[in-house]
This record gives sequence, C-alpha cells and structure tokens, in this order.
Amino acid sequence: MNTEVYCVRKFWRIFGWVFLGIFLQFKFNALYGIVFLENLNFHDRTYLVEMSMVPTEESLRILKVKTTVHHSLGPDYFANVYIPERYKVLNETPYAGAEVLPGYLAYKMNMKRKYRDVLGTKNFIIAPKNIATENPVVPIKVHFENLKQRLHSDETYQISTLKLKTTLEGPKVAEATYPQKLGM
Repeated sequence: MNTEVYCVRKFWRIFGWVFLGIFLQFKFNALYGIVFLENLNFHDRTYLVEMSMVPTEESLRILKVKTTVHHSLGPDYFANVYIPERYKVLNETPYAGAEVLPGYLAYKMNMKRKYRDVLGTKNFIIAPKNIATENPVVPIKVHFENLKQRLHSDETYQISTLKLKTTLEGPKVAEATYPQKLGM
C-alpha cells in the first residue's frame, strides 16, 4: 500500500513538472496567439493614403505622400505610388520591381512597422515634363501589396497642370476598410 501511494505521488509530481515546463515554454506564444486572435476578430484592417502638394518656385511642386496600413496582421506590406509619365520626379528613381502600368512610373514607399500599423512617408519633387502643354486630370495610383497578392488599390487623388499651374485634387485622407482575414 505504501508503494502505491508513493508511485501515485511521484506520478503527479512528474506530471506537474512536465505541465509547468510546457506552460512556461508556450507562455509567450500563447499570449501572442491571443493578441493575434483579438486583432483578427475585433479589428478591421484600414488602408489610409494622405497626399498634399506644396507649391515652390516656378513649376516645381513637392508631393507629400503618406501611406498607412492600420491593424495589420501580416509581416510584410509594400506600397507603390504610380505617378503619371507626364511628370518627372527629380529626387527619386523609378522602382523597376513593381507592376508596369502604361502611362505611369512606379515609386516604392519605405514601409516600416510600428506596433500594429505599417507606415510609409515620402516627398516627391515633381514638375511637368513639358510646361507648354496642358496636362488634363489624371489619377495618382497607390497599390498596397504583400508577398502574395495586391491588397488594395487607390485612385482617389488626381493631378493636373492647367495654365502653368499644377494642382492636386482629392480629400485630406483617403480611407478603405476591409475585414481581417488570415493571409492578408
């Protein structure tokens, strides 16, 4: 009888240590999983694009672009800004790794993760290629992508050059919201 009690106590002691080891091993992964599921079930993923244009001397303009992926779950997000070929960008070189759109040149945003958001900001110095001709309204396109697919496309902002004046039309912030899905 004494040996049976000793064996049962030894079993529970070993079982307790094994359980504690497993619990400590997966403690942080379990917490990460809880936060991941909370984001998946309670927060929508939002894509934000902010553009503004600052006039400078002569025909040059500074196009300020800010992109944000809010409540992102995926590790890698990329944003490409497509500026019409009618305009030359003086401070950036076109990005050859993006999808080619006829009539546009792609420029890559530097996206950085900050907590649950992925942010990118860039200033483009632009000027019309031919000042004498008028350029009608053309959208500036922004594509959000990850390693697998395009997640969102935005064509809200429009640029034009009329009477030697380049203007940007669009809201202060363009926003699109989608429900969270795994793999997005």
